[in-house]
Amino acid sequence: MSRIDHTISEEGNLLSIIALIHPTASKNSLRKMIDSGRILLDNKVCRIAKTSVNPGQLISVLPKSEGDAPRQFRRNLEKDPDILFEDKQILVVNKPVGLLSVSTDFGNEKDTMHSRVFEWVKGREKGRIFIVHRLDRETSGCMLFAKDTQTKEMLQHQFFERSVERIYHAVLEGILPTETGISHDWIQQSKDLRVRIVPSEKIKDSKEAITHWSVEEVVGDRTLTSLSIKTGRRAQIRLQMNALNAPVSGDTMYGRGRNSAGRLCLHASSLRFIHPNGEEMFVTSQIPSIFRRILRNG
Repeated sequence: MSRIDHTISEEGNLLSIIALIHPTASKNSLRKMIDSGRILLDNKVCRIAKTSVNPGQLISVLPKSEGDAPRQFRRNLEKDPDILFEDKQILVVNKPVGLLSVSTDFGNEKDTMHSRVFEWVKGREKGRIFIVHRLDRETSGCMLFAKDTQTKEMLQHQFFERSVERIYHAVLEGILPTETGISHDWIQQSKDLRVRIVPSEKIKDSKEAITHWSVEEVVGDRTLTSLSIKTGRRAQIRLQMNALNAPVSGDTMYGRGRNSAGRLCLHASSLRFIHPNGEEMFVTSQIPSIFRRILRNG
């Protein structure tokens, strides 16, 4: 696709005008265009979907190759997965930021964490690989795979029973109300995969979301915190931290927009679970060094 220039003829917001240019695209796809720096307003990158636009202004849509997402996710160019642990039954990888865990229902994404692990395993041994759980595209860190269906079912049962300890680390743009605490909310997901916190479990399609947090360091108005999730709802941590007026740094969807790192500062730093052989497993992934810089310098 080449660059598309469009002179605005009516008032609206950025998202609504982009929808007129691409009438068949989903709102989720349009927001990704905006987030990745592919939308120019009067030849300047604009990443705020609600930006007011007026007749006479120029909107430009850049091809994927000219957005800044390729720079943001440059580390993903290396296809071989970063293996944190592997044996005959399980495999834990360090998922990079900006990579989907698995292809969506539309099946358009060929490069995912699952596809990379599948190709890597296929090149070394016979067999299959099964995804046990997911991480959001913008989240990096520990991700667990199984090498057979029995192991997959055993591990997924642990997630279902909430017996897996999942620790995340995040840099927050704000100060949490207490040193430690619990967020207990109800999250609703719409058909276009948008999620929001709703008042109670009585709301249709709402699901419970529980997150424990513990402050590790505060620098100015930014916080490094560890978070343990008992449930695994889409964007759970991001929504709940934003509700506490301390959104995750770099959150362009639910928070305060981009940071100087060009990424969401949310990392799945450890997993604790029971191996199929009965032993307790504890696998860790180092917190990205960029988190410390963002904490200190923004």
